[in-house]
Amino acid sequence: MSQNYFEKHSKLVLIAINLIFALFLVWCFTLNIFQDTPASEKYSYYDQIEYSLRCQGKRHIVMRENKPNQTKFNTPSYDQTKKYIFRTDENGFVEPSKIHENPDLKIFFLGGSTTECEMVEENSRFPYLVGRILEEKTGKKINSYNGGKSGNNSIHSINNLINKVAPLSPNIVVRMDNINDLSTLLYEATYWNKNRSRSNLGCFSKKNSSLRSFSNEWNESPFRDQISSVAHQEIIKAEYRKILTIFVAVTKAIGAKPVLMTQANRLIYDHELQIKKNDPEFNANYRKLYVDFQNIARQVAKENNILLIDLEREVPMEVTYLYDTVHLTNEGSKLVAKIISEKLQKYVSH
Repeated sequence: MSQNYFEKHSKLVLIAINLIFALFLVWCFTLNIFQDTPASEKYSYYDQIEYSLRCQGKRHIVMRENKPNQTKFNTPSYDQTKKYIFRTDENGFVEPSKIHENPDLKIFFLGGSTTECEMVEENSRFPYLVGRILEEKTGKKINSYNGGKSGNNSIHSINNLINKVAPLSPNIVVRMDNINDLSTLLYEATYWNKNRSRSNLGCFSKKNSSLRSFSNEWNESPFRDQISSVAHQEIIKAEYRKILTIFVAVTKAIGAKPVLMTQANRLIYDHELQIKKNDPEFNANYRKLYVDFQNIARQVAKENNILLIDLEREVPMEVTYLYDTVHLTNEGSKLVAKIISEKLQKYVSH
């Protein structure tokens, strides 16, 4: 009786079956199959194992800041003929910062790239310029510090507030992070995530780790298709409200006056903007959530009886003031400095 193919090649067939089964298991491990787990745990088994092996119990807080004592020149993508000098002091604050050795008042600005103002002339960046305007108006010696860092969201501002602002005895702390908070929560659903670019916790290499980064969020985020879900929208709005409330509480606890700002922008009316290409529904929901986040900042300020500086309503949505959807031009930064100075003068004059 002749043997069939399996009998003739039994070892080879078994090896093939085991290989297919192993590949199937690997595929399952790389899937996000536990959708009911907390948002911070929505990673594949592969990601979680790799993170554990890399960390080996040695996690640390990531305080995203500009490298101290650096000097560089930035060329904007919209005008290759320009160069903007960008310097930082020994604490990573954008220069000019410590103008006076013994100032009467210290004001700190925290946020992302819209606070950092890389593509603005050094002496026109609004965090610095606010100090100069208030000095002229009040006669007091004022140091105003720019603690902005591209990509920072509110939890990074809190880390910077605790670890580098608090020791310097601040009088006023102003925060503006809105769009980075929205992006973080849309892609990760929580501030306490394992994103290698924006995570609050770290121990992995940005280059070598397979964990999600903002360069591949669309392919790997388990939340990318949930933006239309009202329930998901409410979850991330609650996260944002919570982190703003923490920021206010910590600022008060260290003896400073907290100030919240909405973000000047052209995003709301720029319907050509595509956060996600060829997906009008996603882009419409993104704009809606951005508006909601601005309103949450207004609500938290009102609930905590603190100053809100409403840049969204005071800065015209024009290219004269914003070279893209949210980043200020030189003229925009000067206008923002004037608006902020007028609002802060009552705090400074007392």
